This record gives sequence, structure tokens and C-alpha cells, in this order.
Amino acid sequence: MISSQSLRTNKNNQTSVCLGAQHRLEERRAVNAATDCRDKSMAVPLTNGMTVSIEMLVTKVSPAHETLAQGLSVAAAQLIEAACRARGGDCEASRAHVKHAMALLRGIPSLGPQYANQLSSVGTHIVRGSLPAWKVRKVISHVDTHLSRRIRVKELAGLVGLSASHFCRAFKCAFGASPRVYILRRRIEVAQAMMLTTAEPFRSIAMSCGMCDQQHFTRSFRRIVGETPSMWRHTRRESLAKNGDFAQMIS
Repeated sequence: MISSQSLRTNKNNQTSVCLGAQHRLEERRAVNAATDCRDKSMAVPLTNGMTVSIEMLVTKVSPAHETLAQGLSVAAAQLIEAACRARGGDCEASRAHVKHAMALLRGIPSLGPQYANQLSSVGTHIVRGSLPAWKVRKVISHVDTHLSRRIRVKELAGLVGLSASHFCRAFKCAFGASPRVYILRRRIEVAQAMMLTTAEPFRSIAMSCGMCDQQHFTRSFRRIVGETPSMWRHTRRESLAKNGDFAQMIS
């Protein structure tokens, strides 16, 4: 016969086993719950971090890439114009466009090929009363970044901590012309690059370059370049298409 002590011992052992199993189950549940909480707590910062990173890429990196691409397109358009002028026998104008393209790539302030002979002095000598080099770069970058909208003189002056009148004087010493003239010529240069590298209509190009309307764009383009936008685009594309190297680029 089984003694009462043995029964009590077996009962205690069974109780211990049940309690141990229940304790281990509770431990696993606690670990799983902690893991879930930890994963959830980590998932939120990770998602937020990814969102912030994407926003930073969109707001900070993309404009920089767009500005760089725009600058390269403008310089390329000037080199294409140099090639067309050279093909037409105008070597002097061709050299001026090459100098202007090189100045654009180097970040030297320039108003166009007709001012190419002044580039060496502007880029290497500090004129008294002019803007320092870092302020010149800041103004150029700001103009290129916001070229699609209206840019006020007070806005540029505040950017470098000067009054509007003082800024206009210093700007003219650095660039050889007023801020308004520089911005207008810069708009025309960007428009030329778009006319050669895209099939956009003139209205869209005018708006992208910050011009009031197509009529204003046409008048300004003809005054600065010497041809209407349609004539300029047609002759340059026709000239480049003869070699077949540029046909796919603008298709």
C-alpha cells in the first residue's frame, strides 16, 4: 500500500511541476511582450527617422543637384553656341562663348560672352568696394536656386547683410552691371539651355525662368541675344542635327 507520505510527496512534486511550467510560460509571455514593445518602440523612431531623411533629401539634396545640373546645362549651351559660331566662321565670338562657359563652370561672375575679356580681372582681382568672394558665391547660388520666381534687390541685399543701395554699388563692382541686369541675363542663359535640351514650349520655358509671360521673354531674348527665341532654337538645332550627335539628346 502507498503510504500517505508518498502521496503527499507525489502531490507536491506534481504541484511543483505545474508551477514551474506555469512560471516558464509566464516568463516566455513576458519576454515576448517585452520584445514586442521594444520592436514597436524601435519601429516608430526608425520610421520617423526614415521620413526625416527622405524629407532632407528632397528639400536639401535635390535643389543642390538641380542647381548643379542647371549650371552644367547653361555652360554646355554656351559651348554649343561656340561651336555654331565657329562653324559659321565667327572665331572671335566662338572664343568669347568658350571663355564665358569656362567662367560659369568656375563660378566667376559674368554677364555673357560680350564681357568675356573682363573675366580674368573680375575673377582674380579684388576691386575696392566690391563684394567679397564668399558673398558673390552666396548671391549667385541664391539667384540660381530661385530663378523661377521674382527676386528682389532687397532680398539679395539682406542675404549678405547690406542695405539695398550699398549692395547695388558693390554688386556692380563685382559683376559689371546692376543686379536686375545680371538676373535677366541669367534667365536668358537658362532659357537657352532649356531650348536646346528640352522640347518645352516657349511659354513653359519663360515661366520656368521667372519671366512674366512669353511676350516679355521674347522681347528680352531678342534684345540680349539678337534673335527671336524661335529663330535661335531652330538654327541651333538644325546646325547640330546635321552631325547627328545631338538628335537623340533633344528627342
